[in-house]
Amino acid sequence: MISPRAVLFAAFLASIGSLAAADDINWLVNYDAKSLPAASWTTTGTPKATIEADGLRLTDDDKEFANFRATWKPGADEEIIVEVTVKVVGTTGAVKGKTSASVWPWRDGAPVSVLVSDGKHQEGLVLFANQAASHTDRFIPMDTTNRFHTYRLVIRGTDMSMWLDGERKVEGQGAFWKPAASPEAFIQFGSSAKTATGEAIWQSVKLGVRKATAPLPSLPLKITVSEPWEIKRDDIRQTRPYLYDMGKGLLLMSVAQGPDAFYEPYGLLKSTDAGKTWTPIPGLDKLDTTPLPCLRRPDGSILAVSRWTRTQPDGRVTGKTVHLNADATSFEMIDNEIKLPKEFTNEAKSDQIICERHIWNDDDGGVTMVLWSRKGVKMADGRNNTVRMSHLMRSTDEGKTWTYFSTIGPGGEPAVCRLSATEQTAVIRGDRNSRMKQMFSHDGGKTWTKPVELEVGKVLPDLVLMSNGVLACAYGRPASCLMFSLDGGKTWPSHQVISDKVGFNYTSIREISPGKLLYIHDAPKMNGVMVEVERVSR
Repeated sequence: MISPRAVLFAAFLASIGSLAAADDINWLVNYDAKSLPAASWTTTGTPKATIEADGLRLTDDDKEFANFRATWKPGADEEIIVEVTVKVVGTTGAVKGKTSASVWPWRDGAPVSVLVSDGKHQEGLVLFANQAASHTDRFIPMDTTNRFHTYRLVIRGTDMSMWLDGERKVEGQGAFWKPAASPEAFIQFGSSAKTATGEAIWQSVKLGVRKATAPLPSLPLKITVSEPWEIKRDDIRQTRPYLYDMGKGLLLMSVAQGPDAFYEPYGLLKSTDAGKTWTPIPGLDKLDTTPLPCLRRPDGSILAVSRWTRTQPDGRVTGKTVHLNADATSFEMIDNEIKLPKEFTNEAKSDQIICERHIWNDDDGGVTMVLWSRKGVKMADGRNNTVRMSHLMRSTDEGKTWTYFSTIGPGGEPAVCRLSATEQTAVIRGDRNSRMKQMFSHDGGKTWTKPVELEVGKVLPDLVLMSNGVLACAYGRPASCLMFSLDGGKTWPSHQVISDKVGFNYTSIREISPGKLLYIHDAPKMNGVMVEVERVSR
């Protein structure tokens, strides 16, 4: 009989062996920064490169960029390991005169980056002063300039986990997604930036392969995306869609029609052919009082609320409520009042309360709406700061008065989904560190958990609980993306990039028939696709 101690010891030896196997990497490319890249490396541009005691200093300080590339040969059933040790000295923005990071690395390039291709797909690492990121939607908030850090990418099929100094920071399901530009496998490091500038010191750049440490997990969903169609309009540019299914074959969509500023005009459009064509509703087009959230009421009418609110001389915050008839052919617009606690409501001219897209009927006949506040506050050191907070508001008088119900959490552009009578989840836009935040409520939205950072970002999330039990989340910038959860948002094991074209990259989704999502995004123009979501039995 084998003793329990022997069993434990055998398990310990097995774990050591597993770790050893995990690090049994065949390094195919290994640059140690003791001299300029040569031999197997080719050069794009004219690198401003010097060898120093700490490593290879690469500088991009003008519109010309340069990088080094080496090719390699992939094998079957292997993981790809990319590992770099580098310290960022600094970066500037993709727009001249600005220091903010480019939000579209695929278009603009990046001054400190790594790109890897296996001949089928390509992705990599982009380093800015305040974050490490993929080229698409995964982010690691950090200081890349304080010291040398070692970054590792582990690529298996279309998954790409991201590691920082030996700790996994990004799981990376579906992150190695972009079709390769050529069948030649390569690794590239340096600058690919068209406008942005930057400097970094590279100590090592390596690419290796190893036998897969585990089989790829089977995908829980089958996702089929249709060919896109353009939602055309000749007289005005339409961006930032907010989509609503009114039932009875009627879709509504509120779209921005301005320069992304307070009180910009919006238009309310309707479709009766599953989103293929859209027409503006007369009287609710090109106005800053056009409604954004729209809701079918139990009596068949439609209640909608303007995005923008205004602070009156007496301190009240008011907006507009619109009552439309059943087929959205006529409407009445009335004033409403938004009542938030003093710590959130408008006081200064620059403060704003913004009504968001999610709104629902309550069992008592009332309505709950999601909004967010944007308020200037003084920090302890005297500097000005803007605090964004997301809230739930209720109305029991058909939208004439909106009273405070709860605060969801910090940040703006919230999406809220009711999972059951008591369970709700919210996803809020990623702001300063790009990562979106998620909260949960277990008491019907009265209280909320602390925010959990997701590995993905960044703008205008939208949530839909589908009829098959799948929770879908659309989000955008720098690409137009979807992710899916089968456990009410606790985990997100399925990711899909819908488009990597560039625009505002705002997105919106609604399930218009069982298992079918209508997905609308604005990059580079307003486009729609149909996304079929099928659960895979295992």
